[in-house]
Amino acid sequence: MKKRIAILDLGTNTFHLLIADVLEEAKFKVLYKAEEFVQLGEQGLERIGEKPFERGLQQIRRYRTVMDEYHPEQIIAFGTAAIRTASNGHDFMEQARVVCPMEVRKISGDEEATLIYLGVKQAVQLLPAPVLMMDIGGGSTEFIIANDDQVFWKQSFPLGASVLLQQFQQHDPATAEEVMRMRIFLQDALQPLFLQQQHYYISRLIGASGSFDTFASMIAPDAAYTEDQLPATAFDFSREQFQQLYQRLLKSNLQERLQMKGMKAFRAAMMVVAAILTDVVVQQFRVEQITQSAYALKEGVLWKLMQQEEH
Repeated sequence: MKKRIAILDLGTNTFHLLIADVLEEAKFKVLYKAEEFVQLGEQGLERIGEKPFERGLQQIRRYRTVMDEYHPEQIIAFGTAAIRTASNGHDFMEQARVVCPMEVRKISGDEEATLIYLGVKQAVQLLPAPVLMMDIGGGSTEFIIANDDQVFWKQSFPLGASVLLQQFQQHDPATAEEVMRMRIFLQDALQPLFLQQQHYYISRLIGASGSFDTFASMIAPDAAYTEDQLPATAFDFSREQFQQLYQRLLKSNLQERLQMKGMKAFRAAMMVVAAILTDVVVQQFRVEQITQSAYALKEGVLWKLMQQEEH
């Protein structure tokens, strides 16, 4: 073993912790992985509210207890949309460092997209043909067009699930008018992405992080997998399977979603807007195959750190 590393991904909705041993030949062994719903962006992204601020620090305290058991040699934390946008994001990072001595970085949407690509690349077999990658966060959504060798185009949009939920969905189930308003808005907001169709032929979408993990675990029972049998790092499902799930989510209220197999309780409120956002992209690109990647930003960070260790 070369080194033990702990990585914290401090997202708008969810705080993630990954502890891994870096081994020989650019391999790693995951020792501990967790995600906890913190809702840092609960009161909007302009400023982190008092309660979410304290919740976030409490979660870092809890994660520190776990890290104290594993004794990582390096702890590194990344602040994404809420922390980079909020006027008191810097204060939060400073206080987080007091709670747990660590390296803290506020990363741009562009850096986030690059790290997501590096993470996905470790989980999913990429080919020379370009694919579209998508990571729906609470405060932003990253899109990357890439192949096995390089990133062709990437952009972070301030269109996370929390943002879209607050802006568009006042009723539950969402009304037809709310769905239409959101689709029209997204069609316009995502024009920089949709213009890439002139340059790249895309038929495969790779989704990373929570929303796609949830899509996969909800579709899995119908695809001869149970949730605990999902392939270790990637799970494929068809456009038709996604479409069926999309219709189910669209018609459901929160109570019904909470009862659905494969649904994580803390994701239930946001899964309708996440599904609408995904469907707009699937329809626009006429995506045929969707792949859920079990790796995203944290694993991208880990891979980058491993490359630095090599040299």
